[in-house]
Amino acid sequence: MSSEPPGIVIAGAGLAGVRTARKLRDLRYTGRIRLLSEEDEHPYDRPPLSKGFLLGQRSEETIRLSTPERYAAQGIELELGTRVTGVDPRSGTLGLADGTEVAYQQLVVATGARPRPLDALPPSPAVHYLRTADDARRLAAALTPGARVAVIGGGFIGLEVASAALSLGCTAAVVEMAELPLAGIVGTGPARWLRSWHAARGVDFRCGVTVTDCCDLDGVQRLRLSDGTAVDADVVVVGVGVIRETGWLSSAGLDVHLGLVCDLAGRTHLPGILGVGDVVCRHDGTGCRPIAHWTAASDSAIRAAEVLVRGEPSTVADDGFFWSDQVDLRLQFAGRADPDSVLTLAEGSLQGDAFVLRYTTCGRLTGVFAANSPRGFLRARMDLRSAGTPAPEGSST
Repeated sequence: MSSEPPGIVIAGAGLAGVRTARKLRDLRYTGRIRLLSEEDEHPYDRPPLSKGFLLGQRSEETIRLSTPERYAAQGIELELGTRVTGVDPRSGTLGLADGTEVAYQQLVVATGARPRPLDALPPSPAVHYLRTADDARRLAAALTPGARVAVIGGGFIGLEVASAALSLGCTAAVVEMAELPLAGIVGTGPARWLRSWHAARGVDFRCGVTVTDCCDLDGVQRLRLSDGTAVDADVVVVGVGVIRETGWLSSAGLDVHLGLVCDLAGRTHLPGILGVGDVVCRHDGTGCRPIAHWTAASDSAIRAAEVLVRGEPSTVADDGFFWSDQVDLRLQFAGRADPDSVLTLAEGSLQGDAFVLRYTTCGRLTGVFAANSPRGFLRARMDLRSAGTPAPEGSST
């Protein structure tokens, strides 16, 4: 039996897990690092799955977060096909799906999230959820010219998939429960512009409705909607949010809510256990805020690695930045949009394809939103930081 100390074990090998491991080595941590991946293929970046990879513009190699050679050179023990099912903080062990255990000195939970299923849709080869590379491969094979695509959910994934489908010669309908897509994030005015922009390019929006049931008509999926209408589709893509698997964490005594409850540095209330990436939610003055975007997940990994090596993170800044590429539309956002925010057009025009908007609340700059204006967004984001970036609003309190 090896006498080597168990070191740091990272449960989950998505962006946040891999970034944590690599940052630990950058900080000259010399102990053992084990990176446990539930999937059987080498870790990859997820944002391209609904963009370049789905469109065939990004290869398998370009979406990988690192190479096998680099993991080996950095002394990161990547273990594929290793699903964590439990944790015992008292003994410092993880239980695995195959019945074995893994010991740890310090644990980083990076198990991410999975797509929320839609109960109204029975399982079918025509119904797709997009989270893994295999999901993206299946969906890409289905997006053939002329295919009728129905996207349930008008969030970022839904709009990215709809725009990708159009560019591949498909038709696209978006079914969204809210009256406008992304209105809760960017505000009513920008959301109305976003809907009009996509509609002008052929997206059929069905807003303010839900899917009540679905039936298969000789391979065609007929989605019945709450307003009595229906949408027929050859391909159905569901993007109605995510679920964070936290049962194994709560049974071990860890605090969970919408995710694993951590402070901004990633610390849980139990010593030696931290959380990073999508599995985490933070409780602070604004309520409960899940981590839900690429930049936030990456930053959480850096802070957690610094805590593990130095005891404290060098920075706790988080301005809520995210972006979304929807074929020929790039959206960027930072800060937050309050219901009573006053919107000011800083650059461009809402009648065109490029602009920068500023959100001001009680005379203070609280958010910036840009379409196809990366330089203008950068300037506005710097002003936001100078103003003292407010924390993004939580999804619940």
